[in-house]
Amino acid sequence: MVICYSSYPYIRKCERSLSMIQNIHTLIEKLGLDTMKETILAHLHECMYLYPQKEDTPTLATSRLGGYPDFPPGWTYPEYQGEPLSFIGQLNLEEVQRIGVANELPERGLLYFFYDAAEQSVYGGELPNRDGWRVLYYDGDLSHLQTLPYPGTHKYGVLPANNLQMIKGLSLHSEAITVPDEHWDVYWDQFLPAFAEINGSPTWHHQALGHPHNIQNDVFDEIDYFRKLEGNDRYTLLLQVDTDEENLNIMWGDVGTIYFVIAQDDLRERNFANCYFSYQCC
Repeated sequence: MVICYSSYPYIRKCERSLSMIQNIHTLIEKLGLDTMKETILAHLHECMYLYPQKEDTPTLATSRLGGYPDFPPGWTYPEYQGEPLSFIGQLNLEEVQRIGVANELPERGLLYFFYDAAEQSVYGGELPNRDGWRVLYYDGDLSHLQTLPYPGTHKYGVLPANNLQMIKGLSLHSEAITVPDEHWDVYWDQFLPAFAEINGSPTWHHQALGHPHNIQNDVFDEIDYFRKLEGNDRYTLLLQVDTDEENLNIMWGDVGTIYFVIAQDDLRERNFANCYFSYQCC
């Protein structure tokens, strides 16, 4: 079977993507969803799945979830209401770019993610509590970095440290797909679970880039709503961290997920201080 990638603008040609696309074609045909095939394929987005691997002493300046950040001299934990925010993780952008998912992120440097994980009192949007999350960017000499322990005292202020194995995958903007009544049960009950299995995605969804794995409303539409836009802006998913009691000892509300997002214009300007946040749960 020959796949024409020009028909699917979010997919970059590589052996893994080709194999997955072929498997998805086969699945669609097996389940009798041929009338939905082009719509499904048009809403696939390459992404990067993040697989935590517990590590007591992570390597300096590498990508991780939990533990402590590797900061340049003089940097401190951002605060919210007088308390240090919890460190959610950091992404080494050279490591990210080696995975081969198309993006407009910088070629190098570190992105750091913080959130009020101890209290989980901030849910995102254009709200007065915007300081309850933070994204920081450092593009200097990584040899100057030092691991900075959490300065607070909250028992849930620190997540367990996990190195990250990063794997290219496919995300599906499922909310944009109109499912005919006759295919409803097959699509939701059979296709989506089989898609996750083909994709190699685990029961939790830690992810960067691609389209968010939404629990409630579409995350990007939700941010447009808070910004009083009508679907006119585009976003990049910087980081999505799912409930993960096994690796991170954390549950977001009722088995929820948190999302850090940046508008494309801000990304091009490297304005990571203007990131958006969403918190969704069942």
